[in-house]
Amino acid sequence: MAYVDYSSGDSISTLHPDIVQTQILSRLDGPTLTSTSSTSSFLRTLCTEQKLWQELSTATWPCINDPRVIKAISSFPSGYRSFFADSYPFIEYTWPSKKDDAPTTGLISAVDLYYQGELIYSKVQEMETGSSKAGWFLSAPFRVDMLDTKELVKTRIRYPGGDYEAWVRGMEESMKLNWILIDPVKKRAANISSRDAVSAKRNWLTGDLEIRFSTVVFGKRVAEVATVVSCGSAETWKEVDEEVGGEVHVREVRLQVEDIEGKCLKGRESVVMLQGLLEGKRSCKDGCGEERRGKGRYEEYVEMKTQWRKKKERREKAQDTICMVFGFSLFMLLWSFILLR
Repeated sequence: MAYVDYSSGDSISTLHPDIVQTQILSRLDGPTLTSTSSTSSFLRTLCTEQKLWQELSTATWPCINDPRVIKAISSFPSGYRSFFADSYPFIEYTWPSKKDDAPTTGLISAVDLYYQGELIYSKVQEMETGSSKAGWFLSAPFRVDMLDTKELVKTRIRYPGGDYEAWVRGMEESMKLNWILIDPVKKRAANISSRDAVSAKRNWLTGDLEIRFSTVVFGKRVAEVATVVSCGSAETWKEVDEEVGGEVHVREVRLQVEDIEGKCLKGRESVVMLQGLLEGKRSCKDGCGEERRGKGRYEEYVEMKTQWRKKKERREKAQDTICMVFGFSLFMLLWSFILLR
């Protein structure tokens, strides 16, 4: 029977490196793999293999198997290991860019949408923010649509009819989204989605169900980087009659940046804010309740918006009162002048 001396800190080095990589390290997740690399020089060498991090990254985000993304990741300081270190954690804080200038080349969006753990949509798209032909992009309200106007993503999702609110809650719990933003110039990446949905509400104008994934930004101004998945159908379930039921498809997957008033920021402001997210400090994911914290921060942001609206209404009411008093006083003064003449 073979005996391994466990009293030695390097006992695992007696195993062949290929066995360690294929049978042990390949089964670990990112945080565990990072921790393992700090235990010995032998493991540190094996844990920095690009193939290991490439397989881990593509398994976590299938959308990055795109030539444009592969080319961008190849320029990162440590390749896929740097990309994973940027994209896996949640963004805890944001730091504004030193210069409020848009990047010279386009940011890359890589998106994966899941329903009940099954990948239902994956796409990569570039934002040509630095092109002279896209000057309108920086001056117009910011919005990135992953789907074309008439494009529809067919899914196995069904609305059975009946309790619509219960179905909406189930949809909120079942949908997950990864939106990886990549800057090829600065060689940074970030997952700007909350992963889990923070809200699911029916758009009463279109009848579609809008599932929201949000990252709240605190900096020079408070804003929300929102990724919205719109689900709907031509079936009658989305109309007044909710007892019919029917198939549900994905109509929109979009990114927008809104201020505390709910207005969409323009392209230049939004791109600068996204750059701040790319430069932001990362926080751990596992064991820290970050998924729940994402929804908690969104609820705090919604409460902040409510308080801001109330304060605005009080201010406008006070201004109206002052105008009325001033107008009445001016009217009385005018009549007094006429009567006493």
